[in-house]
Amino acid sequence: MRLNLIYSVLFSAYLLWHPFHVSVTDIEHDAEGKSVQVSHRIFVDDLETGLKQYHKLERVDTYKPENPVLLDSLIGAYIENRVFFNINGSPKSFNYLGSELEGDARWCYYEVSGIDDVTEAEVTNVVLMDTFEDQQNIVHFKSKGKLKSYKLDKDKKSITFKFD
Repeated sequence: MRLNLIYSVLFSAYLLWHPFHVSVTDIEHDAEGKSVQVSHRIFVDDLETGLKQYHKLERVDTYKPENPVLLDSLIGAYIENRVFFNINGSPKSFNYLGSELEGDARWCYYEVSGIDDVTEAEVTNVVLMDTFEDQQNIVHFKSKGKLKSYKLDKDKKSITFKFD
């Protein structure tokens, strides 16, 4: 009986301690600049785990990197293979611009150039989904003054936003 109580307390503590895995992607069409600008917020500890797994590294420091340029190249290569855009019926590549630390998260910035208008945008975001079973990626997309949002997870990895 006493052993069951100890196991129950330990299991409950584990459930309370276990982190929730989520990233947030803010996407906005800049009509003047003819681009789609992306800001992607990822918790540093989750990003570190994903980068180590993807690049097969023993150590990555996403909080205080010894070489910020190397860290950004690792992040850029990772994101380029995890986030995809299909805008107005055409697949689009993006340019990874860099990242910055804010509290316990790292903001990663990238953009798709040469976009005059966005009437339809399919976004696929599988960042960290192969690392964490419970990973959720929230995507906000703003175009033509309208903001639309969706939560992606292991069952729904892409979403199509339509703007009139």
